[in-house]
Amino acid sequence: MRTLIYNLRQRIKTKAKNKELFAKEFSAFKQKGVTSPEGYKALLDLYCATNGKFNEKMHKELIASNPPKKVSTALTGLTGKTELSEFDTINKTLNKEGYCPFGTKINAELISKIYNYALKANTLTAPLYAKKTVYDPNNLVSEIYRFEQNDLVNNTDIQQLIMDPVLINIARNYLGCEPIFDFPAMWWSTTFLKEASGEAAQLYHFDLDRIKWLKIFVYLNDVTLENGPHRLIKGSHLPGAKPQALLDRGYVRIPDEDLVNHYAAENFVVVTGKAGSVFAEDTKCWHKGTPLISGHRLVLEFEYTSSMFGVNYPKFEIENASEEFKEFCANNNTYASNFKLKN
Repeated sequence: MRTLIYNLRQRIKTKAKNKELFAKEFSAFKQKGVTSPEGYKALLDLYCATNGKFNEKMHKELIASNPPKKVSTALTGLTGKTELSEFDTINKTLNKEGYCPFGTKINAELISKIYNYALKANTLTAPLYAKKTVYDPNNLVSEIYRFEQNDLVNNTDIQQLIMDPVLINIARNYLGCEPIFDFPAMWWSTTFLKEASGEAAQLYHFDLDRIKWLKIFVYLNDVTLENGPHRLIKGSHLPGAKPQALLDRGYVRIPDEDLVNHYAAENFVVVTGKAGSVFAEDTKCWHKGTPLISGHRLVLEFEYTSSMFGVNYPKFEIENASEEFKEFCANNNTYASNFKLKN
């Protein structure tokens, strides 16, 4: 009994110290725009200690000064026309389940252009991501091939998706503020390894780069059960929804067997889809990729956030901006605050 009381007191003291440290480092971040390692660690520790409640409280405070733009009509984007009622449905689903697939796909012509770009552009391979190579499906050297983010934002086809008003409004509604475009990511997953790879995010985990964010994923080729579908546990993004014993391990990968006894089977979702399929996810949900049996998988991902506090990424230097993209950035200062246009 004394040990339990002692451990509880230590938890309370540690949480109080982390809150004090976070407040200090968040104040410094607002002045300098850079997150200290201590501040980021405090964010991670507070998420785990409060089962996500700290993040939600902090998010509500920080968006008070960044109201979202009002959208009063249907919007047309690369997935087609989306009515206001559809935006409401998507947002309700995201808030409840942490995941929402779209009923429509991105047009095949744009998907084909990005796919063909991915066959020719340089990538970085595991484990060190130091050597540049072009993906060759006939000569695999890695389980994952990642594209450099700055190269992605300089691709004018990807710029079209970054500007897409439907995707932006989904993020706007979920975050409850005018979103910041955080980063793009794109990668090939391959059959190079037969077992689950931590490098390829094929063990369950949750993300925590920021205080709150939303990710939107685009499948750039057909994804079946054979070639590595995304998996998640819906509803596990909610505050209090994770087993505290697992959070006490910290920010680590979790084996499947440690989760199956905590969540109903129907909450384990496997996301397959044709090329051009899109889904949104709050990746505070437990999620992972699946080791591939055959073929390959190409995924494009965007992250939108309410604050850049967290992992420090450099601003994107864009030398190949379309005229439309330049005008868009000029008219959307908050959303485009991570872009540095060079031409």
